[in-house]
Order: sequence, then structure tokens, then C-alpha cells
Amino acid sequence: MSDHSNRKPEDYVFEDWRHLHETDPDAFELRRKEALESVIQSAPPDMQARLRGLQFRVDMERARAGSNLAACLKAQSMMWDSLVRLRDALSELSSVQQDGTLGAVARGRAEARKATVIPFRSAGRAVPAEQVPRDGE
Repeated sequence: MSDHSNRKPEDYVFEDWRHLHETDPDAFELRRKEALESVIQSAPPDMQARLRGLQFRVDMERARAGSNLAACLKAQSMMWDSLVRLRDALSELSSVQQDGTLGAVARGRAEARKATVIPFRSAGRAVPAEQVPRDGE
């Protein structure tokens, strides 16, 4: 096992990563985590929590995958899903009408968020029907 402790993760190139993975998987995992943390810390502070959350999700999907190929395919699927959401958001922005109203996709999303709130009742105590709030009240 060679000593990799004196190198920074950003100094590695693909062949270095491959060699490290083959010769010292534990050191590879440590360097991988250091490289990811370095990227996250280089992001604006208001984005770091979101990036850590995304990395947590990727790590959990990798753990559940069962094989390296399955993990790779899941990561690829996650990236495509993100790209599709970005494309849809850009498409929606471009469809904003001159009068400032949003297109059908945004209106549909806003309407889907509406819901009727049903009040909770105390156990063993019924609320008379006339005291239950109705829509629009």
C-alpha cells in the first residue's frame, strides 16, 4: 500500500483514482469524501446545506444499489431527472406571458397545492357540526 496522505483530492486525475480504488479501497473512499467536501465547501454558503443533502441522497442510493453498475445507473437516472426538471423550469419561464401571468404548467402546480384543512378533534370529544369550519369561512 502506497502513501496517499500527502496528496490533495483535487490533485488526482482519473488514473490516480482508478489505481487508488484498485490498490487501497479504504484510502479511495476517504479521498472521495474529502474531494466531495472540498467541492461543497467551495460553493456559496447558502448552497452548502442543499449540496450536502444531495450528496446524502446519492450516498444512500449507492448503498441501496447492491452493485457498482446499479449505483452508476441510479446516479445517471438522478442526473437525468434533474436535467428534465431544469428543462421544464426553463420552458415555463419562457412561456411567461406579456401580462405577467404564468403558463398552464405553473397554474396547474399552484392549483395542485390547494387543499381543504380538516380540523383535528380531541379524543372522546366530538365537535358539533355547526362549529366545524366550512370552505370559504
